[in-house]
Amino acid sequence: MAGKTKRSWIGRTILAAIMPMAAQAQTIQDGLAAFEQGNYAHALELLLPLAEKGDAQAQCQMGRLYYRGGDGIPQNFNNSVEWAQKSAEQNNPCGLNSMGVSYRFGQGVDADAKTAFDYFTRAAAQGFDKAQFSLGNMHELGEGTPQSDAEARAWYRKAADQGYAMGRYRLAVLLLEGRGGAAAPKEAQQLLRASAAQGLAEAQYSLGWMSDHGIGVKQDYGEALDWYRLAADQGYPAAQISLGNLYADGLGTSQDDEKAVGWYYEAARNGVPAAQVNMGKHYALGRGVQQDFDEAMVWYQQAAEYGEPVAYLNVGLLYENGQGRPANPAEAARWYHAAAERREPRSLAKLAHFYAEGISVKRDPVAAWALQYTAMAYAADGELDAPEERLMQMGQRLAPQQKGEAKALAQSWQNGEELVLP
Repeated sequence: MAGKTKRSWIGRTILAAIMPMAAQAQTIQDGLAAFEQGNYAHALELLLPLAEKGDAQAQCQMGRLYYRGGDGIPQNFNNSVEWAQKSAEQNNPCGLNSMGVSYRFGQGVDADAKTAFDYFTRAAAQGFDKAQFSLGNMHELGEGTPQSDAEARAWYRKAADQGYAMGRYRLAVLLLEGRGGAAAPKEAQQLLRASAAQGLAEAQYSLGWMSDHGIGVKQDYGEALDWYRLAADQGYPAAQISLGNLYADGLGTSQDDEKAVGWYYEAARNGVPAAQVNMGKHYALGRGVQQDFDEAMVWYQQAAEYGEPVAYLNVGLLYENGQGRPANPAEAARWYHAAAERREPRSLAKLAHFYAEGISVKRDPVAAWALQYTAMAYAADGELDAPEERLMQMGQRLAPQQKGEAKALAQSWQNGEELVLP
């Protein structure tokens, strides 16, 4: 009887010890669930008492709350580091990883890639997938450690093997490109599909791009459209532009300029220069919208603020052709020059014509030939109108000694020297 009583007492003691631990673990899980659902205020309510009692996992999640901010919780990198440090001091992998992120990007502490790398290494040694991914990424970029695609590939694989979506995606990229080892397109496809199924927009876009261009798979615009749409619906700008292109060209779907403009706009309003250029083109041509050269100018100039060369070219065209404003060749030349400095081939050819004919600039056959020759060096096939014929015509205007000057000038520009014109 006494033995039974003793055993019962021991059982009750163990149970009494386990129950608070179980309740604490459940509270942390509830806090994590609230965090992932964006209910940060409720997450704080659940996690703060545990964090103050020294629970390392709760401390890490408190750091993440302040790192992200929202739902009434102000973003505060200093508070984030304070809680992450408490967690890391207990060797908690989540806290170690958070400290790595803070040091890598200089948020709440001075940026220090080596220190970040060390924190990630300690977390990764405990199997923390995000830290394994970060080590792969730092090896790939050569941050805090010598650049090594082979090491990047190894760490990405560790994260991918745990089902981490970004690990699968970056490993797939290295496998496709044959970096850090032999190319493995079949495995790369499998990884991309697995990552895309997890909802990763980057992987969805990549699968769309491969189907769009027939890279590693049979070209299939319909499948490209489906993958692009999945990524575009998540706000991924490259997918939004590509989806707009398919609608504009009627590939994989019926041609629809209004839908094209709609997707370009989604990317353009987020400051993507290529999409802003496309918006300008559609307004200039009246495709999917009412023709409006002033609106086209607005979009082109927005893209030009980001240094987009094609935007400079298109602003120049509006001025040269007098579209929506009086023709102004001098202003056109100024915009062409800005694009030509970035080696935009059509702008180089435009300037060549201006210098050959003396349009708003002093006629200069040497500069004209050098500009045309440089345009041809940077142009894709079919990008310029009769380039060889124009170069020959310009060459006929050169004296023998001027041909050498023109070739030397063109060579200097192709070697990266500043595009200085008379």
